[in-house]
Amino acid sequence: MTVFKNYLGGFSAILLTFSSFVACGTEMYKVSVAEDFDTKRSEAAHPASADKNSKLYGIHAPSGWVKLPVEFRFSPDMDQSQRIHLMAAMKKWEWAVGEKLFAYSGEHKGVVGDSFKDLYSSLQDDVNGHYLDQDWAKTNKPDHVLATTIWNNATDFSVISKADIRFNSQHYLIGDSYELKATTERDVVDMQSLALHELGHLLGLAHTGEDVDSLSIMNPALYIGEGLTSRKFSRGDLERIHFIYGCHGQSCDIDGLLKEQENADWDKLTLTAKRWMQDKGPSPELNFN
Repeated sequence: MTVFKNYLGGFSAILLTFSSFVACGTEMYKVSVAEDFDTKRSEAAHPASADKNSKLYGIHAPSGWVKLPVEFRFSPDMDQSQRIHLMAAMKKWEWAVGEKLFAYSGEHKGVVGDSFKDLYSSLQDDVNGHYLDQDWAKTNKPDHVLATTIWNNATDFSVISKADIRFNSQHYLIGDSYELKATTERDVVDMQSLALHELGHLLGLAHTGEDVDSLSIMNPALYIGEGLTSRKFSRGDLERIHFIYGCHGQSCDIDGLLKEQENADWDKLTLTAKRWMQDKGPSPELNFN
């Protein structure tokens, strides 16, 4: 496949480097996601976001969103599994801070990724949308880019006022990697894993170098393939998202969160996302008991 030339690493790197990844499929590849995010814009607005010695490293919007919860809509061509796993990723970020960060507003009726003339034109409406792009060339992103997050800042560049996520469905099968099978044209990408990364950008996080935090969900690379997932936060991810949004209740105990992340029944996260999809508004409570 033409996109393979942009893949990094291989199976041995998966085993040696990322114990948080789960693999049970066939061919697996590491894909750079460095171009899913406007690094130059982030660093111009907040130079400290690239300073590895700064407490603002890896953060492009230190004040988060202008208003919470962030209301969002799906494009109507996004299937049930894609929606559920995207909402599960949202719910996991909420678990990380102990606060409702998102509110579901339904479908963006009649609007899909290909409705927009280019990448940034989707920011011209008042909808925080999640879209599949079948004509990825219109985004001017390389074919190997899995998705991209774009946003508008408020007058204060530390605050986000609007954001969209565009998913490359032309070149990838995006959904539950435990269920999907690759084709000769498209490789499998786990939606929940990819969405955790992209939602990190949407919430105000920049990329985090592997030399700083090798287990961060915000590393600018992602392994893809059948049965391959990365659905865990690192300690650094939790510390950085707490810097932006604070923490509430048990979420303030990072050691406790990391322990729960290892031991909890995360199938209940997916069940919670299914309930959420049936009702608009903020998410239902996540209960592991």
